[in-house]
Amino acid sequence: MTTKLTLFTATLVQDSALSVSGHDRETSADQPFALVDDVPTLVGRGLKGAAVSLAKRFFDPLPRAVSDDIKYGALRRSAWEFADATATGVPRIRAGVGIRQKTGARAGGVLYDREVILAGTKWQLGFRVDGSHAFDDAEFTEAEGILGYVLAEHWAKGRCWLGGSASRGLGWCHIDDLKAYRFDEANYDEWIKTGRPREPNVSAVMVPVVLPTRSWCFRTLDVNVSFGEYKPEPSEPAWGLDMFAVGPHDTDRTVQPTGDGTWVKPAWATNQRTPDELSTDRALLMEDGRPLLPGASVRGPLRHAFSRMERTAGHDVKDPHLVQVDVGADDLAGQAFGTVSKSSRILIRDARAEGAWSAAKLHMHAEDEFSAGSYGSAKRDAVRVLHGTFPVRVVVEGATSEEVEPLVKLIDRQVALGALGHLPVGGQKTRGAGSGHWQAKPWVNDDVVKSSRTWTQPKEPEKQTSSVSGSTRTFLDRPDAIDVWVRSKTGEVADVLTLGEAAKLAKTSLGNGFVAWWCDPTIDLDLHTPPATFGNAWPSEDDKLQVDEVAFYAEHAVWRAVRTSNGPRFVLIEELTSKADDAKQTRVVHTPARLHGFQRFSSENTGQGYVLLREWHVGDEILGFTLIKEKR
Repeated sequence: MTTKLTLFTATLVQDSALSVSGHDRETSADQPFALVDDVPTLVGRGLKGAAVSLAKRFFDPLPRAVSDDIKYGALRRSAWEFADATATGVPRIRAGVGIRQKTGARAGGVLYDREVILAGTKWQLGFRVDGSHAFDDAEFTEAEGILGYVLAEHWAKGRCWLGGSASRGLGWCHIDDLKAYRFDEANYDEWIKTGRPREPNVSAVMVPVVLPTRSWCFRTLDVNVSFGEYKPEPSEPAWGLDMFAVGPHDTDRTVQPTGDGTWVKPAWATNQRTPDELSTDRALLMEDGRPLLPGASVRGPLRHAFSRMERTAGHDVKDPHLVQVDVGADDLAGQAFGTVSKSSRILIRDARAEGAWSAAKLHMHAEDEFSAGSYGSAKRDAVRVLHGTFPVRVVVEGATSEEVEPLVKLIDRQVALGALGHLPVGGQKTRGAGSGHWQAKPWVNDDVVKSSRTWTQPKEPEKQTSSVSGSTRTFLDRPDAIDVWVRSKTGEVADVLTLGEAAKLAKTSLGNGFVAWWCDPTIDLDLHTPPATFGNAWPSEDDKLQVDEVAFYAEHAVWRAVRTSNGPRFVLIEELTSKADDAKQTRVVHTPARLHGFQRFSSENTGQGYVLLREWHVGDEILGFTLIKEKR
């Protein structure tokens, strides 16, 4: 069986809250979550970006059928196709704040909030590997196996980081129920006719994987941070009580959910039922009915302790919240915990209280130094965790052991401080909260070892065969790339952009050498027949079809027009025979393409055929393109 397409399905499960940026809308959050029709959405390009980023760690080179680079010339369409995923739920507000290293107080201008989807949310995923976008069977097999390897060997084992602030605890996920289905020509057509169901009427196959061609290091450390009675000597009475406090967003600070924990009650109320919510002045951050220790609240103290140690040794370490810019590549703390231009290799996951936990609402006040009474209106309530264990996970990754080992030693040194009670986390660190007991498990080595297998990019053939409706056709011959000078001209067109008016203006600009035209019609519910959107003969100048965008292609020039918020505008790009002051030097790259002949509801069937694109590249960007050949 010749595989035409491979379908992967899985269930994504959040191990921590997830932040995926969306469009600005009416919300109080600085960073809103991506919503489409009020439904939380994981955009396919974000999922694909995470998969490609992980794949680049283990495979060198990465096939162009997975992710192309402009250094190879004209970009190719990827064989990996990731669909959007949706879930039920309402985003919650998570607050973030920068802490000054010297004083421990809030840093000015670094208080923000973001919308997150809570941990435990499940998303149904669907990924495809399309064989028609690979040069040959070998490249398709490689692209298919790389995706299978990333999903089965990493995403399924908890190394799936999505969205923003993965190094600060958000976006840690894993997948369950991973399945793979292969389609040949026959069952692919049947799958299309049945509406592309998530569970197709074909048998699942073993998830295809290929061995990595590049080494990578993953080291994982699990640390239990416990709060409760402080007993330096286990056989002696407790010296006191280690408590814990992390506040929620301001909108949630006055109402405290009681969750599934034990709450301390006064003696006269021991038989009363614990209410679902308590009124308080300073609530505790909760998730899924349990207190939460955010990864950011662990990462911050780790960086601060490291910075203090380096300053004591005489090294200059910047406080990022004071400079408000990139601390620089030479900053020691930046090298370990990341900078604006380089992500951190240390990732710390959010930790939710595990097992039994207890808390209390405490009555507090500030004391008047003269009368020893309550000071003014400074009486307040605050919630504290009295007993609980938070399983914190730390992952250190890097290309080589030489890069990873120093970071492992750094974490070990900071965890040792926590074991001594010298690394408080959360709020109220100077008022009896946060100094829990850190107990680390052994490091787990999940290093990926390069296999003896090698793979090289296939040489792009001059001609490529493709099956279209049962017939075999070839792409047009592609000339070599050359350097030319091009000039651009822009201007306004009539208030109403019609196909005929655009054709009239394009004729006077392009002259001879016309090849084809294309347009995107404006939605018009009065049209009863789909309009033509592509052709190789000039349309009539009396054509009243209104268009949102239109292009007329000549062999060495293109005239395009588009509707904008400031009215319709046009651009003319034309090649020159010699250098000119108002021209740019570009690299011409020829790219063969195919007309698929899709039957769209909004336009006529363009028919099947082939075209040759002439693209003008300026650096890593495409200035524009035209069509120089069209063959049916």
